Amino acid sequence: MKEADKKEIESLRKTIHVHDHHYYVKNSPSISDREYDSLYHRLKELESKYPQWVTPDSPTQRVGGKVEQRFRQITHPTPMLSLDNTYNVDEVRAFHKRIIKGLPDVAEDSIEYIVELKFDGLAVALTYEDGRLVCGTTRGDGKQGEDITANLKTIRSIPLEISSEPFKKIEVRGEVYMPIKEFQRLNAIRETKGESPFANPRNAAAGALRVLDPSITDSRKLGIFIYTVGFMDNNVCKTHFELQQILASLRFPINEHNRLCSNFEETIAVIEEWRQKKNNLDYEVDGLVIQLNSLAYRKKLGNTSKFPRWAVAYKYEAEQVETEILEIVCQVGRTGSITPVAYLEPVFVSGSTVSRATLHNEDEIKRKDIRVGDRVVIEKAGEIIPKVVRLVDPKAKRKAPFKMPTVCPECQMKIFRPEGEAAWRCINATCPAQLKERLKHFASRNAMDIDNMGPAVIAQLVESGRVKNFSDLYTLKQDEVASLERLAEKSAQNLIDAIEKSKSAGLARLLFGLGVRHVGQRAASILAETFRSIENLRTTPYEDIESVIEIGPVIAESLKSFFDQKTNLQDIENLSNMGVLVEEQGEARKEGVLIGKQFVLTGTLSNISRNEAKQKIESLGGRVTSSVSGKTDFLVAGKDAGSKLAKAKALKITVLDEKELQKIIGSV
Repeated sequence: MKEADKKEIESLRKTIHVHDHHYYVKNSPSISDREYDSLYHRLKELESKYPQWVTPDSPTQRVGGKVEQRFRQITHPTPMLSLDNTYNVDEVRAFHKRIIKGLPDVAEDSIEYIVELKFDGLAVALTYEDGRLVCGTTRGDGKQGEDITANLKTIRSIPLEISSEPFKKIEVRGEVYMPIKEFQRLNAIRETKGESPFANPRNAAAGALRVLDPSITDSRKLGIFIYTVGFMDNNVCKTHFELQQILASLRFPINEHNRLCSNFEETIAVIEEWRQKKNNLDYEVDGLVIQLNSLAYRKKLGNTSKFPRWAVAYKYEAEQVETEILEIVCQVGRTGSITPVAYLEPVFVSGSTVSRATLHNEDEIKRKDIRVGDRVVIEKAGEIIPKVVRLVDPKAKRKAPFKMPTVCPECQMKIFRPEGEAAWRCINATCPAQLKERLKHFASRNAMDIDNMGPAVIAQLVESGRVKNFSDLYTLKQDEVASLERLAEKSAQNLIDAIEKSKSAGLARLLFGLGVRHVGQRAASILAETFRSIENLRTTPYEDIESVIEIGPVIAESLKSFFDQKTNLQDIENLSNMGVLVEEQGEARKEGVLIGKQFVLTGTLSNISRNEAKQKIESLGGRVTSSVSGKTDFLVAGKDAGSKLAKAKALKITVLDEKELQKIIGSV
């Protein structure tokens, strides 16, 4: 039976690898998502049953544990060189003349070029030995890069295993990118959390690859195109085109738009062809790479200290157009950030008509001295986000300088600018511009956990004026809810029951649900345990809140600003009057529990999963981190504990076995 299960595991892995290639590389799914999930869950079930048969290249191993605090340095087998840039056709022709001069014995009409899109992403290298991915690195300084293998394995289009023929060892190189739609989705999420949006997809992709938690990289939905090799132990190709065909047969993602040009004039035609076509792609392209097809010719020409002599990048200039600023309007974001936006005379640029451009913040407007009525030059940052580049004529007669409002343009409450930040903010919890998103957060699973209160219901409650703050939710009647569109009596009653149930959610969930900036789940839990009630938290001096471990000045200042708003205090009082718990129930934790204590878990635990242990430690106020340092109080060592155990002993950190841990958390 075991042998049959082993064969099934091997078969499932091969099948899933094939389907991953069809879905992520060929963009042509061969089975439904449900069928794929069924295969994946079956493999996971068998690997749980037989952990001795889990291999690093299994599809279930794409997302591993957190990586060490520092990425180790890896030396590339050959340098990852940059490309020399050209910005017009004349410079490309000069490059071609240098090629001809460097190959005096070669007839010009026999010189072929490969033209590829130049992706605006992050260069990486992937090393395979005996068909398995063993290492993935960043470009770094070209000679050394950082080991980001765990993060790269989360990119579904990267094969974890390839055929070991014709290469026993090969290092392939490519560009990791973030699809434009994913970039827009990610920025929308960051906005809801009060975080600054990424400037462009490249920054977002680079940031995702250098986080210490691969699950975050996995959530970013990155892609990759492989374009060359840095090392191969079998020189089976004479041309770059042949090499790419072999790489494609090994299931590496090769860009479909690569073009083999039989003469130089064809390369010029490709440049013109892609000048506009690049705007229709779902990933950023800032130019083309023009390179010799013959590998022998490349070897003969060689490299300078910085660039290969046989390749060059053609960079398209960002399209810039003139227009007029008709009006500057301040908009309120979902977390209260006040963003000035320029309304423009509509103009066509980089593939679409633009009528608005973000001005980012007050400092940016002052720096560029932007005013209503100005003639300005605009372009799309990263070919996506319209921005004002400069004034057309700074000496022209102009209107008065723009001034930021002193109150929120939606609710007329006073706004403030936190120290060290560029954005002004409205912190009125009942501001209409923020209310819908605040209610979504308040009702979310990790906050008050109100089932059946989705976006459509929230929108109707807000737009009808029935709900203007959190406490209004607790005054709703069943017949009022039933009158909403697409809500029957039973659904309405379920919502009323869920709202009633949420009253006992507890102080930590309430503090998180109120949406105080910078107060996440962890901070809310610490604040609830430390201060025991909202009233205590409100009346505690700023300095005392700031001194709480893991809270600090940023959260303390945010809380002070929140409680300074009378509308927020009134809403909390109303919540309390409605029966919502605004203070901790039962006795405070006894002295000597885990508040302020830092744990690291390593090895395999027999009677509890590491995730369950983490949750129980944190429920007692402790903190679980991924790496051992001088701040670590306890290392919990399970079976097969490795380097972390050795480091803990060297630092003389207290080591607990599973039984000792159970004595601490067993009562939870």
